[in-house]
Amino acid sequence: MLSQQIGETDDSESHTEENYVPAIAIVGRPNVGKSSILNALVGEDRTIVSATFKLIDTAGIRRRAAVASSGSTTEALSVNRAFHAIRRSDVVALVIEAMASITEQDYKIAERIEKEGKGCVIVVNKWDTIPDKNQQTATYYEQDVREKLRILDWAPIVYSTAIAGHSVEKIIVAACAVEKERSRRLSTSILNQIVQEAVAFKSPPRTRGGKRGRVYYCTQAAIRPPTFVFFVNDAKLFPVTYRRYMEKQLRSNAGFSGTPIRLLWRSRRKMEKN
Repeated sequence: MLSQQIGETDDSESHTEENYVPAIAIVGRPNVGKSSILNALVGEDRTIVSATFKLIDTAGIRRRAAVASSGSTTEALSVNRAFHAIRRSDVVALVIEAMASITEQDYKIAERIEKEGKGCVIVVNKWDTIPDKNQQTATYYEQDVREKLRILDWAPIVYSTAIAGHSVEKIIVAACAVEKERSRRLSTSILNQIVQEAVAFKSPPRTRGGKRGRVYYCTQAAIRPPTFVFFVNDAKLFPVTYRRYMEKQLRSNAGFSGTPIRLLWRSRRKMEKN
């Protein structure tokens, strides 16, 4: 089911890649429908989702948390369980409830997904509870989600009705695509072409002293998440705004939907010292 060869690897990685089975975690606040999604995806078997993914089983943690008191303690336990599952996963399905407002807890979980470098699919569950839907409903809803979970603006959104088993297969399809992007390598020539065109379109800003950053070349150093190293004259000459611009250019020209990417900046002077 949905088995894919993921990523381009060299000979030294091939044996590891053949044995690599990514793990997916279903996380979210209480009562958003995580259990319904699990049941719809895998029924009673909570160990394997398919030949493509392993499922992280947090049922034991969930049972222990059930004895906790209600209110903020339960919310805190839920977030901590989510953090633990995220750490062990490769792709995270962040479940939110269609009729519920996105909360601070949702954003904390989103922040942890990005921080840990995990792939992500945002699952809007109980979509059937939204009344009077039309062609614009999903568009407006997505705009709201993107605004409130802006740290995951690269994550695809899937709408499901898990209680009836509708559309849940889209979660696995989306997770497969995300894992493929998270494991993908760009050739050095294509990568540097993108970088050179980005610099030509918008040069790094000059400092008050007239200095300007210069990019010598870029290489991809790692996958899961994709990590790119920029070799430059002085990393301090590249402000946060320009680094964000370069990330947007990489995404718009090379994809990487559903995964955070890392940009590392290395100064020539530091390279010479090393």
